[in-house]
Amino acid sequence: MLYQVQSIFNPLYFLLQVDSEKITRKYYSKIISLPSLRLLIGVDGIESALILFRGLEIGLAFIYSFISYGIILFVIFRSKIKTGLTIFSFSSIIYLIFSLFPEFYLYSYGIFLPFLDYSLLIDYKALYSSLISFGASIIPVIISVPNDIRVFLYIFLVALITYLYIYSIDRKGTKLLGISSLTVVRPFLRAINYKREDELEKFLDKLSIPYYVNIYTLKISDRLLILPQIHYGLYGSVGSSKLPYIIEEKMKNVVVFHGPGSHDIDLPSRSYSNIIASYIKAETDKGMEPNSFYGIEFNDRGSFKLTTLVFDKSSLTFVERPGKGIDDMPTSLWKDMVENNNFLIDCHNENLKEEFSREEISTIREFIREKKTGFKKPLYFGYAEGTLSEKCEGICCNKVKVMAIGDGEKKILIIYVFGNNASVELGEQLKDKLKDLADRVILVTPDDHTCTGTSLYSLYVPSQPCVNLINISRELGIKAIENMKEVKSEQKIMKIRTKVIGKIISSMVEGLEKVGSYTLRTFWIPIISPYLLLLIFILFYSLIKI
Repeated sequence: MLYQVQSIFNPLYFLLQVDSEKITRKYYSKIISLPSLRLLIGVDGIESALILFRGLEIGLAFIYSFISYGIILFVIFRSKIKTGLTIFSFSSIIYLIFSLFPEFYLYSYGIFLPFLDYSLLIDYKALYSSLISFGASIIPVIISVPNDIRVFLYIFLVALITYLYIYSIDRKGTKLLGISSLTVVRPFLRAINYKREDELEKFLDKLSIPYYVNIYTLKISDRLLILPQIHYGLYGSVGSSKLPYIIEEKMKNVVVFHGPGSHDIDLPSRSYSNIIASYIKAETDKGMEPNSFYGIEFNDRGSFKLTTLVFDKSSLTFVERPGKGIDDMPTSLWKDMVENNNFLIDCHNENLKEEFSREEISTIREFIREKKTGFKKPLYFGYAEGTLSEKCEGICCNKVKVMAIGDGEKKILIIYVFGNNASVELGEQLKDKLKDLADRVILVTPDDHTCTGTSLYSLYVPSQPCVNLINISRELGIKAIENMKEVKSEQKIMKIRTKVIGKIISSMVEGLEKVGSYTLRTFWIPIISPYLLLLIFILFYSLIKI
């Protein structure tokens, strides 16, 4: 399922762009998407014609007032035509409805003031947004009936209620985070809406902390497997999202995997990703340490399905969690991994359905701490790579990599696709299609965020079943097995000082989750208040007339 969104009605719903996919889906699924540009132009044209005809009956002031409002909207949203047209379309409907009651049609500007105010928050502070929306609403009233203090007072009160509500959300963020909600979320919205990634990365760099990143590299034949202590986020090209691609640009014959860790170990900007990639290349070019292969082990523990490549100096385990899903195991596991030279690849091959329990994390930690022993076995390795001939939903890059690894007794196939996790159906279909080729078929994604949050229409979708992907995976699996031969292996563990976003991201997520929950429960207040306020005005003036 593709989660579609837009910012016009309540930009604060986007505050959780930085969070795990569980929270992301929770909020994204509640956002309303904008219609197509062609549809908006057609609808706005029809509504404008109806307003013109209705104005010939009511009076020219009715027409002049709304024309002035349309011009103001164009000036405000000249760089966001779609949002401006949507506001105009919505406003036109309300305006036409109110035209059935000619005495009250000017009050319609107060009805859609909150929507205008919300849509401005991406660019302006709360006070400025309220002032602009108030000005945009009051100018058409002044043009139509310059001396009607009642309408002026009504629109002022609506603007005040809307501002106080937005201010309350901002204050809630300040109490929870020490930073106002809009200050946190605005750089993310601007980066998505206007492609201002540099602005967001500067914001993240200020929040980031110094951090030592461990990097495990394993060379099998001429293929270099890289496992850095880095999460590939935040999204698009922001932070370390592009790191796997940057490493591939700088180095040949590499496969970059995802270890434990979430957005707390995101790099703040692309410049840090470039430094990391250059460092890995320089260190591996200096030479690596030969190791001996002890074979493949199937070490299933509890809910975890573990497939381990055991060497005399280290081990590398592909971690799956069938039925429950797997997504971003705790960063703290890296400490045990480095101390014991037993490294985990978070396969990200099934959407998370249940959060990791304390018992599960203890189980995997105990597994890491176990000393891996054995006897030398032959290492067989084959590799094949291909490209998808058509677009598959949830795949960020059309490249597919397949590795066949064996020890003379067991044989596994690693199917590597550039996706942000995967649906359970994709994994099941791949395993069913290739089950006759190996003892285990393991789908792996690097939790690719490059096609996450690239626009307000396509923020997140896991890799979905795709006939083209299934078929090419089998073809490449057969080819990789045919290419298998006995090879040697080398390894190198390195460390570099850099900066990561750090635990503040968790605090932000926790705080913004509370703010987001509050917003979802209360966003209707400034939307309903104009109607209630209008009813009070009507009743009040009715009593005065009596």
